Amino acid sequence: VYAVLVRGQVVSVRSRPFVEAARATGVPLLGIMRRHLLPNALGPLLVQATVDVGVVILVAAGLSFIGLGPHPPTADWGMMINSGRQYVLSGSWWVAGVPGIAIMLTALAFAVLGDSLRDAGDPHRHRL
Repeated sequence: VYAVLVRGQVVSVRSRPFVEAARATGVPLLGIMRRHLLPNALGPLLVQATVDVGVVILVAAGLSFIGLGPHPPTADWGMMINSGRQYVLSGSWWVAGVPGIAIMLTALAFAVLGDSLRDAGDPHRHRL
């Protein structure tokens, strides 16, 4: 996913007029890559990485919930939910609910961070 994203950004940016102007003035290829291509490719890559952190947290918790994560005494949110699910029907819902809420808030925080980075890095967005 990351390689396809970077390749798409580089293909898109290398045909823009400022890159062609740099090439016409004799700027070496390494200089064009460092000054124009790399900065324009890093923004979307950073956004994708922050969104993927939330996905990784959810996948790791899910695997741990079904028993494929770390083993005790290592603390893990998925394992906490699995061990607390037996208390849900007896009225102690928070034993499994608090780790679930923590997972949800952490994944949401990384998604919002990625969205904010995308908005901050968008040169076409007009701020009033």
